[in-house]
Amino acid sequence: MNRILHIFITLCFIPCVLLAQIPDRPKPPRLVNNLSKQFPQFLSAQEQETLERELQNFSNETSNQICVVIVDDLGNMDDATYATKILNEWGVGQADKNNGVVILIKPTGNEGERRLFISVGYGLEGAITDIQTMHIREKEIIPFFKEGNYSAGLRAGCHALMMAAKGEYNVKDNRMGNSLLALIQNHPLLFIAFVLIVLYILAKISGGSSGGGGYRGGGGYTYWGGGSSFGSYGGSYSGGGSSWGGFGGGRGGGGGSGGSW
Repeated sequence: MNRILHIFITLCFIPCVLLAQIPDRPKPPRLVNNLSKQFPQFLSAQEQETLERELQNFSNETSNQICVVIVDDLGNMDDATYATKILNEWGVGQADKNNGVVILIKPTGNEGERRLFISVGYGLEGAITDIQTMHIREKEIIPFFKEGNYSAGLRAGCHALMMAAKGEYNVKDNRMGNSLLALIQNHPLLFIAFVLIVLYILAKISGGSSGGGGYRGGGGYTYWGGGSSFGSYGGSYSGGGSSWGGFGGGRGGGGGSGGSW
């Protein structure tokens, strides 16, 4: 009788163990991993490759690693546990620096059920604080996600995390950038008039030499409207091939923040 009961309990426990598993580390390793069957086109092939190159180049230049993982189901885990297990079991970041970041996305479900969590490795918790991850998640990524522009949201979030890892992402300054973006979108004629006045003043001062471009303040970054067209990020992480060597064995303990959209 006891043996039968033991077998019964074991059989009941097996599904829970299976649900608690995370996907195997990709082979060959990649920093952008869409494992969703319901949203196979969450990113187009070109968008995924572009973001992959940017993240690989960033890893090569700084040794910090940002890994994007898109899944349909978190099993019986919350998003924080799932993202931290990905970071630890995949070894995102370097073992001697623990400088990895995982952006976990569950795009399935209704409003409020779709989840986004940014998990930060031990070594980056000082540079990328919980408050910064919350701000990046709520102000940089989710507004685009709500519009269905997933590529723009991920690029904005990844570039903000890159700046934060270098100590150049200032929440207050970035709010100024968001205000400017709102001005562009809601009052385009007023913004054009403002730009023309600024260019006229610059022309008077420098003899007519002035350049276009994006707004930049306090080391932060902003993007001009129109979705995925981005301004300056204080460095270039795109273009060309990459000799990225894969994950390095980094670890984390649950730093970061999560929410829904």
